[in-house]
Amino acid sequence: MSKQVKQQRRRLFWVDPILQGRLVLRAIMHWAAYLLSVGVVLLLGAALSDLNAPVAAISQMLWNYFVPAVLVSLLVLPIILVDTIRHSNQLVGAVVRFRRAMQQLADGEKTGPLILRDGDSWQDMADQFNRIALRMEELEETASKTTPETTSSCHQEEAIST
Repeated sequence: MSKQVKQQRRRLFWVDPILQGRLVLRAIMHWAAYLLSVGVVLLLGAALSDLNAPVAAISQMLWNYFVPAVLVSLLVLPIILVDTIRHSNQLVGAVVRFRRAMQQLADGEKTGPLILRDGDSWQDMADQFNRIALRMEELEETASKTTPETTSSCHQEEAIST
């Protein structure tokens, strides 16, 4: 793979749209829960601060405090979501590489060493995976060296017994 293609792959924003989409959805749900809790606290604070205040006054106070808070949080939300996606790229990118390498092993293909980018998580697991892949390769080589002898001796035993 050329260096230019590797550079492009490193800049992928959506490595695994399903998993990263779930993370973004969770961040939005946390944001909504935060806004709801702030709204409830403001409502309770306004209602309990003056029990004789008319509903219109409480509504006006909520409007004055809650709407600016929502607007500011709407400005911050895209920053949070982009950061979530970028950070998840380090996690999800490694998982995608693992998935691809495991699929190659499952299909009986040889896989080169699994190399993760700097800053990616799961480096210890990648080292263990590389050891397993190397061990499987060694076992396959050993089996391919001993299989012809074993097979021919089995055929000889069958021929003798018949």
